[in-house]
Amino acid sequence: MAPPKKRPPQGRPGQKRPPQGKKPPQARKPAGAKAGTGDAEDAGTEEQSQVSAGAGEASAEAAAPLSKSAEERKAKREAARQERMEAARKRQQAKRRKQVLISLIVLIAVGAGTVFAVQQSRGRSAAFAAAAEEAGCGSIESFPDELEGKPHLAANATFDDYKTNPPTSGVHRGQTSPWGSYRESPEKENLVHNLEHGGIIIHYKDLTDDQIDQVDEFADSFVDGVISVPNPDIDKPIVLASWRHMQKCDELSTTAIEGYIDDRCNKGPEKIGITCNKG
Repeated sequence: MAPPKKRPPQGRPGQKRPPQGKKPPQARKPAGAKAGTGDAEDAGTEEQSQVSAGAGEASAEAAAPLSKSAEERKAKREAARQERMEAARKRQQAKRRKQVLISLIVLIAVGAGTVFAVQQSRGRSAAFAAAAEEAGCGSIESFPDELEGKPHLAANATFDDYKTNPPTSGVHRGQTSPWGSYRESPEKENLVHNLEHGGIIIHYKDLTDDQIDQVDEFADSFVDGVISVPNPDIDKPIVLASWRHMQKCDELSTTAIEGYIDDRCNKGPEKIGITCNKG
């Protein structure tokens, strides 16, 4: 009987065929691994997927509150900004109201001061008028300008052709007399120059010693612009002279004289800053 033929080896060329009756080797399981680990891994994978899905849902749910919180913060910031703007607007309005109030107060004060000044001036004028009437003073006379562009006189030259007594204008020397009281009158050619500067000359005669002292004290009380001199050639006890103007009085009244000074001071053709203020 012929021997049986051997079957060729199965599989890929060069690959050994496992021995008959033996199972191919399986991968070794890690130490401590239990049976059914693969099932557990599958379950774990499924559970992990469920957890991931739940986490995703939780994240989606958490996103909504975060967005809402951001909206609230934005709204609060806008509300705070509006409050600041409103506060600034109110401060600006209050500032404008204060400025308007101050302006009104200033206007009222100026108006009141003007009214007071006018009333005071009227009161002074009324007092001067009453004093002038009581002292027998006539009205203030005015005269033409006698200077007519003539040059100054020489230092010691005299002039006797004045149209009024005492002179109220005309040619004069280049120098003036100091302001104040005199018991002997400076020369008239000097005094006319004082008139040209806007000064007032108080001429007097036939006064008592007390009255002369009173006139001197009155003239010396002014910082500038006033001179008192004796003048026996005038036709009234008191004659007040200024540039182109004159007033005569029967009696001495310093209030009446002050009224004349108030009306005619610093009204000469040469302005040198005469004030006729009292010191």
